[in-house]
Amino acid sequence: MRVCYAEKLAETISADKRIIVVDADLGKALGTQDFKRRFPENTLDVGIAEQNMIGVAAGLASYGFIPVCQSFAPFITRSVCDQITMNLRFTGLKALLVGADPGISAELNGASHMAVEDVSVMRAVPGMQVFEPADGIELRAALPQLIHSPDTVYMRMYRKVLPVVHSPDYRFEFGRIDLLRDGHDVAIFSSGIFVGAALEAAKILALKGIDAAVVNVHTLKPLDKDGVAAVLGKVKAAVVYENHNETGGLFSAVAEVQAAAGIAVKTVPVALKDRFGVRGTLSEITKELSLTPADAARAAEELFNELVDKNG
Repeated sequence: MRVCYAEKLAETISADKRIIVVDADLGKALGTQDFKRRFPENTLDVGIAEQNMIGVAAGLASYGFIPVCQSFAPFITRSVCDQITMNLRFTGLKALLVGADPGISAELNGASHMAVEDVSVMRAVPGMQVFEPADGIELRAALPQLIHSPDTVYMRMYRKVLPVVHSPDYRFEFGRIDLLRDGHDVAIFSSGIFVGAALEAAKILALKGIDAAVVNVHTLKPLDKDGVAAVLGKVKAAVVYENHNETGGLFSAVAEVQAAAGIAVKTVPVALKDRFGVRGTLSEITKELSLTPADAARAAEELFNELVDKNG
């Protein structure tokens, strides 16, 4: 993912010299370590000083530049929430904020580096947009739009390899869900690292005779309310499978749509249960926290069977 990010970012900078990468000493981690040589006038490294980084970004934006700020997810959200709110959003300035390895994808860096509340925090900031790509195809397609959005965008981005979920001719549309698999029994809503896992969960359910729709919600804000409601209206139950605490993230966003639309479909989260993460590999963490494809499939199957039992 970081290779896709760095290559597309370089291509976008080459076409628009207003773009300035503001880095918090993470060029190597995000694949942009050679930008100082390739784009010396478009690269700033402020060091491990994310609060200052947002101030620098706001200053650049006020002079017509387009800052792309990059750090690890917890340091570019919860550590700098006030700077983002007041220096960027309150003033109407814009930047792209790239948060690397959100949630449990921080893996061996441990719980202190796991932003499991970042979507909740950023969703609550007025005018903030939130995006999370499911694979490199989507990331490449989306990045120029995110950079040139009129509003500040927070992008959660896993740095390593993700399974490909989109075809090469994929057409990205910001603010619109992607229905990756249609189904009429249950729906699995997901984003980021768990989209591929949601497709695996759907395969498990298919072996049990349960038809599952899989929805990639790459734009968590502004949410595609009509798209989400349309999917919920076609199924009997839904699961929200996310790399985030169950409070304030995608599950909350889907539930808000469901409540406003009056859709009587039982929906449950497969997410972190109001807790911090744990250190380990992604495989180890998903097993310990019950976040594997099998866990998502089990949650959906239990919901479906509950409905079958109730309705005879």
